Amino acid sequence: MPDPAARAHAVTTARIAGGQATALRNWLEANTGVTLSFGLGMAAPGSAAVNDYLRMAHMGHVNGHMTLGVLAAMEAGMQALGIPHGHGAVEAAAQTFANAWKQGHTEEAHARQAFAQAR
Repeated sequence: MPDPAARAHAVTTARIAGGQATALRNWLEANTGVTLSFGLGMAAPGSAAVNDYLRMAHMGHVNGHMTLGVLAAMEAGMQALGIPHGHGAVEAAAQTFANAWKQGHTEEAHARQAFAQAR
């Protein structure tokens, strides 16, 4: 991104030991059309550990349904490949989106009320 203001301030990186990150990336691309990146800078180039990391990109426009879709695809891939993982990530992400929406509407309602009182 040439414009620094348009660059993301975060990258989501995950470590899945035993080379399973590469297996998951390959499965996702072949079966769901989701492309995740390798863990740039997370392990020495050429070492076996490079296959233990993946990144979810934050480039361009990313919205709620895209985020939830990638998380669901990742969970499906981990299930298909037998990669041990915790469950409930999609539900937790959905709850986070719902809570943010509720918080935003609460703040909006308070702002409207304060504006009305100030008139």
